[in-house]
Amino acid sequence: MGRSTSRWLKVGLTVGGAVAGAAFGVVLTRLGKIVADAPPASVANYVWNATIFGVLAGIASPVVSWSLLRRVPLWRTVVEPLAYALAGGTAAVVIGAPLLLLLLPPAGLVLGFFRLQRRYPDPHALPSKQTLI
Repeated sequence: MGRSTSRWLKVGLTVGGAVAGAAFGVVLTRLGKIVADAPPASVANYVWNATIFGVLAGIASPVVSWSLLRRVPLWRTVVEPLAYALAGGTAAVVIGAPLLLLLLPPAGLVLGFFRLQRRYPDPHALPSKQTLI
C-alpha cells in the first residue's frame, strides 16, 4: 500500500470515526434525558456532547481499526460498533435504568469490535492451542 493510500485511509478512519462519534453523542444525549426523566437538552448540550464524542471517536477509530481491525471493510469498522453501542443505549432506555446507560453502550461498542475481529481474522496469525487440539 502506498503512502498516499495509507494517508487517505487514516483520514477516512478519523473522519468516519468523528462523524459516528458525534452522531452517537447526540443520540446518547437524548437517551440520557429520557432515562433520567430530565428536561429536554439545549442545543448547546447537544453540540457539546457531539463535539466530545466526535473528538474521542476520531482519535480512537484509527487506532482501534489499524491495530485490531485491519482486515475489516472500512465502513464496517465505523458502522457496526456504533450500531451495537446504540443498541446498548436503547436497551438501557427500555429497561429504564440510568446506570445501564453508562454500561451498555460501551459494552456494545466492545462487542462490536470483538465480533468484527472474529469475523475477519488475520490469516497470518498463529493458531491457538485450542485450534491444534
